[in-house]
Amino acid sequence: MSILIVEDNPTNALIIKHLAKKATDTEIHVASDGASALAMCHAETFSMLLVDHFLPGMSGLQFVKAVRLMERYEHIPIVMITAETEPRLQEEAKAAGVTAFLHKPVEAVAFRQLLTDHLGNSALQKSA
Repeated sequence: MSILIVEDNPTNALIIKHLAKKATDTEIHVASDGASALAMCHAETFSMLLVDHFLPGMSGLQFVKAVRLMERYEHIPIVMITAETEPRLQEEAKAAGVTAFLHKPVEAVAFRQLLTDHLGNSALQKSA
């Protein structure tokens, strides 16, 4: 099992990776743009994708649409991480295949719950 974080801001990527490492022993990969993340998804199957909405080159929504075209990613959880609170974005993202949302700044308890919900307790190192 492994998780791919797609985040162009190095600080945000580091924070999300740190939260993930505290919650799970799952291998964590980071891509800074949609194109490199898409290439990684073609080379490997991740058990979860954590995707920023605003990315250079292609948006998070464009990335999600492209990933969902791959059969092996049909049922993989994709979480959009964004500071945007516009309800229309959530509607468009759900239609594109986003499974869940996390709002920035990412809160540790909500992040852990999201991992539990989508990867199961077996993916977590500890319950507290």
